[in-house]
Amino acid sequence: MRQHAIPQNILDIEFKLFTKFTLKEFAYLAIGLGIGGIMIYLVVSNIIPALLGIPIFIVSSGLGAFLGLVPINEQDADVFIKNYITAITNPTQRVWLNEELKEKGAKPELKPDEEGRLIPKDVKIKKKKIIGESLPATGNPIEPEENDPKDMLDEELNVDPRLIPNTMILTEDNISKYQFNIANADKLPGNINAWLSTKDSKPIPNVIVYLKSADGKILYANKTRESGYFLTNKLWEPGTYMLEFQHPTYEFPKVQLEVTEKRSKLPIKINNI
Repeated sequence: MRQHAIPQNILDIEFKLFTKFTLKEFAYLAIGLGIGGIMIYLVVSNIIPALLGIPIFIVSSGLGAFLGLVPINEQDADVFIKNYITAITNPTQRVWLNEELKEKGAKPELKPDEEGRLIPKDVKIKKKKIIGESLPATGNPIEPEENDPKDMLDEELNVDPRLIPNTMILTEDNISKYQFNIANADKLPGNINAWLSTKDSKPIPNVIVYLKSADGKILYANKTRESGYFLTNKLWEPGTYMLEFQHPTYEFPKVQLEVTEKRSKLPIKINNI
């Protein structure tokens, strides 16, 4: 059976001036050798010194012969050089958009607001400024905002916590009744840690926990995960601190915590009301 002819674009075939030389190849040779010949003439006529004319003759003639006669990878030298420059100046790597990347890009990034509702992450919370970094075991922290927390004090904190209902007051004398041992507690980065649970000791996730100073300034905030743990990110100096909690379903007592020089890292068990 006769093989079907492959269509070809005959317009891509270059015109050959003579023998195998195309017009472009002949032009490279003529220009290169012509400039070289002019340099030799100027040197022989003592118009320019040989130290200048001979190197120009060698470079010009060699470049003309290279571009006109030398093929590279079955391509003309000028075509190869052009393709090489295009290849190194344009990216050739492409990233395949798989299902995981597509799903990740489709999911909006959310964060909890002060009422425990999830809002878009790019929406700024105007009421609070929250300082601190998240820990891998405790979930995403509240994003820091631009407002000055000095103007956002909780009026309830101006009252003696002993007079506020549902407030736990933990001191060096009674804190051991609420703490419990966990594995590798000494490796925790912070010394104010808590475990939020129901009355039947089931962990409560998605509780927003605020760590405040005695005057109501927000020092750190984070949200519990499935394990129910709230872990801080550093060793806090001795003093009085407050823990406050927000959750759409559960309520928790406020906690007034006295941190001493011992700086115990054991978590405090806090049940819902």
